[in-house]
Parts: sequence; structure tokens; C-alpha cells
Amino acid sequence: MPCDTDSSSTVLTHTLRWFHAQATDPNAMMSGDSVKAHDTSTSVGELISCAMAFASSTHRQSGKLVPLCVLVCVLVLLASGCSEQSDSGQVRVNAPSGVQLPAPAFLSSRAIIQSNIDARVKLTIEGVDYPAQRNNTSPGDTTWVGDVFVPPGSDATLSVEWVETGVVGLPSELDGELMLASHTSVITGINTNRAIQIAAGDYDINSSPEKPLPALDIDGDNFGNLEERMEGSNANNFNSTPPADVVILYNPNAPVIDGSYDSIWQTAQFQDQARQDLNIDNILVDNQVTPVAEDRRYRWAAMHDGQYLYVAVFAEASGQQTPFSDSTEAYNDDAVDIYWDGNDSKGTAYDGVDDHQVIIALLSTDGQGSANRSGQPNTRFELGDRSAPISATALEFATCLCSTEGEQQLYEIKLDLQAAKIPIDRIFGFDIQLNNDELGGPRDTKWAWHNDTGMDDTWRFPIRMGSARLEPVPQ
Repeated sequence: MPCDTDSSSTVLTHTLRWFHAQATDPNAMMSGDSVKAHDTSTSVGELISCAMAFASSTHRQSGKLVPLCVLVCVLVLLASGCSEQSDSGQVRVNAPSGVQLPAPAFLSSRAIIQSNIDARVKLTIEGVDYPAQRNNTSPGDTTWVGDVFVPPGSDATLSVEWVETGVVGLPSELDGELMLASHTSVITGINTNRAIQIAAGDYDINSSPEKPLPALDIDGDNFGNLEERMEGSNANNFNSTPPADVVILYNPNAPVIDGSYDSIWQTAQFQDQARQDLNIDNILVDNQVTPVAEDRRYRWAAMHDGQYLYVAVFAEASGQQTPFSDSTEAYNDDAVDIYWDGNDSKGTAYDGVDDHQVIIALLSTDGQGSANRSGQPNTRFELGDRSAPISATALEFATCLCSTEGEQQLYEIKLDLQAAKIPIDRIFGFDIQLNNDELGGPRDTKWAWHNDTGMDDTWRFPIRMGSARLEPVPQ
């Protein structure tokens, strides 16, 4: 299943795997099938070693020399930090500058003053706190670097808290610091040779009955401080909670899912609570191919009948259409990503329960450029690799290329609410994103309805989703 990373990391992965294939099997062909035939769990170090050995031997494939510059390009890509681990940090106790913690990527938001984000790091041993001291305080420092020293051989509890400073309207005892994320872990037998790795998904950002962390929800309204800051509500006011971005209307009359725009769609919800169109216009990936400034009228609409959620997504218009289906991963071709979080928990990692990502391609796999449709032998549908499981039978969909002048490509989707664990009349996380491939190969752009951070990471962080609520079914 695909890990929906940006296209540069996709190119890196497939290039390195090809080098590995060539080094271990000179007769392998450079194709998606041959790459997949090799063990994709091979480490990056092993892949680089294979690449270097391959390049140095000037092995020839089909009479063509593979130049050393290809290897250089690969290594440059690797050094560019396109890996999702770039926001992981470590705590090495009793070592100078052993604490190195970049702010987790999910804290990036226009609603939070990035220069006010700071870390509070400490170890606690038998009730005694040992705070870490920060060493770097220069403007522009994006990684918190410091050190902490404790008696060697101790067992300690590590606490890392990310806070926003200078927040007004907080209880006086917080001194203007609002906790946004926290991590705790136990370190046994402390020594300088052991480093504790902390990834973005290791942090908590919500309090729950199963894991009560009241400092992350200071007003106790079941919305974490971070979500309230991102959505514009007051984190210190129980009666101020993030509203649903969009309320999806009830309609007992269902559209036929056939890729044709029925008149019933005219009664769907096309606007959010602020009466703004549900435009998919936040750019997340831009490979400098598509004019991103122009209004492309990408948008979505939805309705429900109490049993199913119906979604219509409008993509490229006639005269702009460049449908492709030439990549191994659907997200690298023209496709729609649908994200939802059934209980609106919106954590820092997919919970495997009701956090979902599904990817529906515009074109089928028949190789003829045909529109995609569920229930067919050539259906192209993928589940995000971090998504909770859901049966393909829970979705019915059909696409339309719709190339007649004035039309737009259309995705029609029907989603079983019970199977998707989406409640009625309760807020759930939701986002819709469009992948656009104009030149073949990796996608050229990706757009989102809600994620406005400019970072393609909703597939990592459910906190990036917006919120929706289904209108109650009339009694």
C-alpha cells in the first residue's frame, strides 16, 4: 500500500531499489514489477552500498552505461531530508548537547506563532526533577539543542513538552505557556551510549479517559489545546469549542453512482459554515508545472441519507485535462484522497481504529484510459498504508473524464457510514485532496480542501484534517 510521501522521496525510493535490484540481479528489468519483486525492506544504507558498487563497476544494462552522476543525484536527494524522519529527535543523557529535538511537523500552523514554540525537557528520578538546559537560542534555530545530566545508572522518567509562549488569556499559573504536545517515557540504567529517539507520532496532543492529560486540554472540553489554537477557538473557555467547518445536509433521495452529474446533486452541500465554497485550493505539492495561482475550480459537495455519505469531487476542467495512469502508486497519478477521523480524535498518528485514508484514481487499470469504477476487474482503489482497515465494499465510486467544453472531471463516491465509523450529528475529522499528474511519472501538484500548511502530511497527521458534521435525520 502506498505511503503518500512527496514525489522526491518516491523517486529516491524507486531509484535506490532499482540499484539494489541491479546489484543483486543484473538481469532485472527497470520496471515496476521487477522492483517490487525484490525485498523492499532493504535498509537505505544497504541500498546506497549497492548503488555505489553498481556505479563503480560501470555495469551496463541493455548496452547503456549507467553514469556515476545518477548515484550523485540519488545521494543529493537523500541528503535533502525528504524522509518523514526529518522531524524526529533524540535525547542522549549525560552527553554535551545530547538533547536535539526539532519541533514536530504537526505544530506548523498559521494560527501558531512559530517563533513562540519552545520545549520543556526534564528527567525525574525518585521525585527529583533534572531540567535540561538549552544551549542554542539564536533566532531561526529550528532544533532545540541542550543537555541534561543525572547520576549514571539511574532509572528516570523523561518528559518532553512543546509549548507556545506568550499566549494571552491563560490562568496566571501557566505564565502564558500553553502546552501543545507532550511525551513521556521511562529510561532505565542511564548511560551516555544510549539515545532515546522521539518521532512526531510519539507525542500526545489530546487528553482522553484512557490517558488523561489535563494539561493538553486546560478547559476540559474534550478538544485539545493544539486543535483549539488551530481552529480559532479559546483553549481556556469550556464553552468555546471548534465548530464543524461544514454541516453536510440530509437528503432521503440518493444520487446514482455512475459518474454522471445528476440533478439531485444540486441539493447537496456546496458551502461551509462561513458560506464559502468547498474549494480544493490549498497547494501542498508543487513541481512547478501547473499554474497554481489560477482558479481551477476544484471543489467538492456532499449529502447523506442516514446510511451513506455521498461525495462529488470536481477536478480538471475541459481544456486543462491531462489524465495519466502510469505510476505504481495511485497518488502519483490523477486521483482523489479522502481522509476521515470518525471520532475526531485528530492525533499525531493514525490510530488504526477510525482514522482513514482512501485513494481513488481517475483512470482504471485497463491501460486504455478508461474511467475508474468500483466493482470491476480493473478497479483502481488503494488504502493509505497508515489507514485503519475498511472493506472495499464499503465504498462505491465512479469517475467521469467529462471532456466536453464546460465540464469537469468528476468523482462520485458513496461511503457506508457504519463501516466507515462516521457518526450522525457529531463532529468527525474530514479532508479531501486532489493529486494532479500533467506530464506522466510522479504527480505534479496536490491540492487540499482543509490542510493549508503547504505540507503534504495529512497522511501522517490526522490533526491536519478539517471537521464535518452530518445533519440529523428527521424524526
